[in-house]
Amino acid sequence: MKKTVKILSIIAGSLLLGNTALMSVIANFNIGLLPVAALGVLLLLYGIFFDRLPCKRLVHCFVGAVLAVLLVFGSFLAAYGRNDNADYNEKTVIVLGCGIRGERVSVGLAKRLDKAAEYHKENPKAMIIVSGGQGPQEDISEALAMKRYLVAKGIDEDKIIMEDKSTSTITNFRYSREIMEKEGMSLSSVVFVTNGYHVYRATSYAKAEGFLEVSHLGTDIIWYTIPMNYMREMLAVVKMWVFDR
Repeated sequence: MKKTVKILSIIAGSLLLGNTALMSVIANFNIGLLPVAALGVLLLLYGIFFDRLPCKRLVHCFVGAVLAVLLVFGSFLAAYGRNDNADYNEKTVIVLGCGIRGERVSVGLAKRLDKAAEYHKENPKAMIIVSGGQGPQEDISEALAMKRYLVAKGIDEDKIIMEDKSTSTITNFRYSREIMEKEGMSLSSVVFVTNGYHVYRATSYAKAEGFLEVSHLGTDIIWYTIPMNYMREMLAVVKMWVFDR
């Protein structure tokens, strides 16, 4: 049993460090990479020095507790994000932005936009707000890249509104709300689209910004982005609980 734990820890730590290296090359820098790397180092060292650990019981308990918390926390976010509640009669769709590479949408963002396009086929009367400003390593705003993507999918430009100032989830909703209020659009008939792991926090911020009856649609993500995205999201949720209430 001990040998199995040791080997699994070394393998898991090595895979996490390899994943960190991969994502640092193919994606924009993301704060989620840091805890993934830290967990990888922890598991690798735990496995390598398994037989020579000081205070073995304490270390075993610590590592076990860390893994248990991450598993429960991540499972909660994943389960929450799978509970779509759109009725396809909403008047407005808000697509939340995330990183782009130069002018190209990321794989994660493409999944959000594909989901919005699918929704549009079911409810073509709804207006679509694409929400996202321009960040580091981005040549244009996320909103513009998102609009181009949806137009290429065959959606009429007149059905798309750009919100291109936001730099966070809460400002996605804040600035989208300002546009909607200016245009006389209802705040009580809205669905937002994001990746599943992000739905819980996005729902909390949406309600905080006045979208009290907001619905949501969650999408999946590419498997190799799971560690980075979930680690980042866990940190962001903790920040929300501690500082944003």
